[in-house]
Amino acid sequence: MSEPLKGGGRAEKSVGREDGHDFLIVGVGASAGDSGALEQFLESLNATGSVSHSTVRDADGRIVAGVLTFRAGAEHRMARTAVRESEEQTRLLLNSVEDFAIFTLDLGGHVTRWNKGAEKIFGYTEDEILGRDAGILFTPEDRVRGADKREMKTALEKGRAEDERWHIRKDGSRFYASGVLTTLDAGGELRGYIKVARDLTEREQAEQERADLNRQLEDERGQLEERVRGRTGELEAEVLERRDAEEHVKELLARVVSAQETERRRIARDLHDLLGQQLTALRLNLAAIKDGCGEDSGKLSDQIKQAQAAAEQLDAEVDFLAWELRPAALDAGGLPAALENFIHEWTEHYGVKADFHTTGLGKRRLAPEVEINLYRIAQEALNNVVKHAEARRVDVILERRDGDVVLIVEDDGKGFDPSAADVCEGSMGLLNMRERAALADGTIEIESAPGEGTTVFARAPARFADGK
Repeated sequence: MSEPLKGGGRAEKSVGREDGHDFLIVGVGASAGDSGALEQFLESLNATGSVSHSTVRDADGRIVAGVLTFRAGAEHRMARTAVRESEEQTRLLLNSVEDFAIFTLDLGGHVTRWNKGAEKIFGYTEDEILGRDAGILFTPEDRVRGADKREMKTALEKGRAEDERWHIRKDGSRFYASGVLTTLDAGGELRGYIKVARDLTEREQAEQERADLNRQLEDERGQLEERVRGRTGELEAEVLERRDAEEHVKELLARVVSAQETERRRIARDLHDLLGQQLTALRLNLAAIKDGCGEDSGKLSDQIKQAQAAAEQLDAEVDFLAWELRPAALDAGGLPAALENFIHEWTEHYGVKADFHTTGLGKRRLAPEVEINLYRIAQEALNNVVKHAEARRVDVILERRDGDVVLIVEDDGKGFDPSAADVCEGSMGLLNMRERAALADGTIEIESAPGEGTTVFARAPARFADGK
């Protein structure tokens, strides 16, 4: 006989009338674990006596069956036939659950009941498994370790034993299952155990595949990191090698520039002392010849005047050339004084208006390598203005900014495209400026556009001659 329970599920009942027998009620579904609902159902029968309740759960803690055992009092006795009917109903209910293996064991661990779910999962029919030791469901290695006996001992001590492990089917194949073993009590007396298990092989295989994939990814990542470390080491070695080569080139360039400056100084001195003196003597001789010829010399006098003008122009050019090669002001007064003097002479010589401004340096002398290289950059930039810019005005600024000394040369000439490869690669002037900036541990930036003039920015660390 079946009736609905409060909250869902149904209750199966059998009622006996002989003394000394049990009245058994089994709940299935959402209310299977609700002893109150089952006891309420029992009260509807006007039955009195002692009641015990137990539930059957899977490994996830979900209730799949509930058993309420009632020992009748004087007014209600269960007949033997009623017990058999109740047991048959319980068997039918358990067999209706096919997604879970549900089976019972006696106190010795032998199978006493076996549902369709157990047959489906383990492969044994009920006739094949009843009475056999449940240890055959464990793997040989687990039986050697006594896992089957230990599971019953844990359930006996704690009331339940949960596990996730590999089991073995009738055909010898293995599967992974989650199970819970619970004791079965009747009237306070231990009658055996009930086991609920679920096949988790697909989940375990997926987890194993994921773990294998993770290990593979870790291995590949380790190999990749090893390759990256190896390549990084190679790149670092290349960088160090290139840095050493650049330092070597810089050292050689510094030697070349130092030799150039020494040679410039010698040539400037020779031009001034030897050629300059000879030109001065030539001018004096021409003046004496002119005076000796008198005013009536006519054509000869005119030729002497032309020769005097040419000598004076040549003398001026030699002075300017000597001064360009090595300005005395740079040695005597430092970079600001040398630039101011150079720009003044450059304006007079080429007829292009140029203004010079300086701030932040005061009277402190910059380190010699900073002074000479920035001076040559300014000189090269102004020479480029004369050669290419067709400018009417130039501004030159020398100032100290945030620990650097900055040189700016800006003109209003025709400009050019700095990104053009033929301009950047073919201009010795630009190359010389970059080399000079590198020798001062600085940088060069050029901003220009056709028709918009050109600005040269040179920046170098402000190192001073006093080392501070």
